[in-house]
Amino acid sequence: MKVTICIGSACHLKGSREIIQKLQELVKVNGVGDKVDLNGAFCSGNCVNGVCVTVDGTLFSVSPETAEDFFKKEIMGRL
Repeated sequence: MKVTICIGSACHLKGSREIIQKLQELVKVNGVGDKVDLNGAFCSGNCVNGVCVTVDGTLFSVSPETAEDFFKKEIMGRL
């Protein structure tokens, strides 16, 4: 599964660094590092909403506060 987090300036200001750290931690804790490929990319084109995160091409808007729920639903729920 490919998970891409936007690290463009707008998403950076909205907390992309914290989301990356949280997702890295959750991937490790849940032992799914061999199944989840975390990547960074510049501007996903949805700057108005939260931090842009794509899971296998599907775009989501995530905030640092919702990152754990996002992980449980959209990442673990798809494995």
